[in-house]
Amino acid sequence: MVGGIKFTVNELVEIIKQSTMIKTFEEHTSELTAEEMEILNIVIHGFRQYKKNNPIKSELIVTRMNQYLQNNGYKIKMTGVRLRKMVNYIRSNGLIPLIATSHGYFTSDCKQTILEQIQSLQERANSIERCAQGLKKFL
Repeated sequence: MVGGIKFTVNELVEIIKQSTMIKTFEEHTSELTAEEMEILNIVIHGFRQYKKNNPIKSELIVTRMNQYLQNNGYKIKMTGVRLRKMVNYIRSNGLIPLIATSHGYFTSDCKQTILEQIQSLQERANSIERCAQGLKKFL
């Protein structure tokens, strides 16, 4: 029971899932599917191969992942949206120190690089907040 309203377990799970999704970006922010969870360690292993001196661009990740998945009998296809969703999951859950720059993705244990990534993420979040405030002027 929540707020005097009775819910089944499945209804509560769905409510929790929806609360983690970002409106109009549900495809990007929904929970990972069972298929995505199945390939998560492959994606993580792949990211670990790339450091600051040899980052990998998302387009190449998608291409290489699809080759790997097809060659190994997986039915799931990697897309840019799926990759970003998995990157979000990896970072949000602190699975690896995954950095993204205009040069591509890489992992780093360097505290300064991680701090710079955190600052970049916070600056982007602030920019999005300013955009939302600007749109509120039209209401």
